[in-house]
Amino acid sequence: MSGSGAHTMVDATARERIVADLDTTFVVEAAAGTGKTTQLVRRIVAVLRGGRGRLEQIVALTFTDKAAGELKLRLRSEIDRVRGELALGSAERARLDAALAELEVARIGTIHSFCADLLRERPIEAGVDPAFEVMNDDERERVLGIAFDRWFERALADPPEGLRRFLRRRTWMRAAGPRTDLRRACRDLIEHRDHLGTWPRAAFDRPARIDALVEALAALASLHGRARRPSDYLAQCVADVAMFVDEIRRREASRPRDYDELEASPRRLASSSS
Repeated sequence: MSGSGAHTMVDATARERIVADLDTTFVVEAAAGTGKTTQLVRRIVAVLRGGRGRLEQIVALTFTDKAAGELKLRLRSEIDRVRGELALGSAERARLDAALAELEVARIGTIHSFCADLLRERPIEAGVDPAFEVMNDDERERVLGIAFDRWFERALADPPEGLRRFLRRRTWMRAAGPRTDLRRACRDLIEHRDHLGTWPRAAFDRPARIDALVEALAALASLHGRARRPSDYLAQCVADVAMFVDEIRRREASRPRDYDELEASPRRLASSSS
């Protein structure tokens, strides 16, 4: 903000460079809603207006079909606005007139649609069927659902350690259930399928840590009954711990310690005492 009271954006210089400095390649980083698309549209119009390029030579890509549609509408609006400020018969106006005629076939769209166009132009070199189609969101979810259901059925027959622990730990945490959480995780993995790094798994002695935790809970439970005010919140929490420790002892009197169950139980205890 200037001293006279007029409002000036702190990044005004950078914004003007985006539009005016057409000889420099920029990488613009900014939060959502700060005007990146506006500056992109202004830069494209500046390129067209100055004869630095035609719309058929420009590619503008975004992530979603909705955003791509909005980008094309905003570009049309900005071209119309600037045309209205230019003299009839001027070279600049003629360039923008030509741009309007090319707008419907301009490469303004999503990343996946642009890549699909490239593959259709070179199907033999890419090794793809020229008649392939890009899945929409509904079709992608349908195919993902089929593949996930097949995997889930096979995995349940002999669940690996990770899945076994996940099912025991998460069933009570969310109303949606573990199946929904697993499918969401599957979708996230697909979105990161190009990640080339390995997934680390640090060494962790789970049985020893759980044994130590049970011992600590037993020590805390030994304080049960010593509270002067049993109705006090802390005393009630200790009573819950004592009941939990008694439950563990009764179970383990007839069978070995179930580490998967105990891994989940303290979290359930914390939830019930919160």
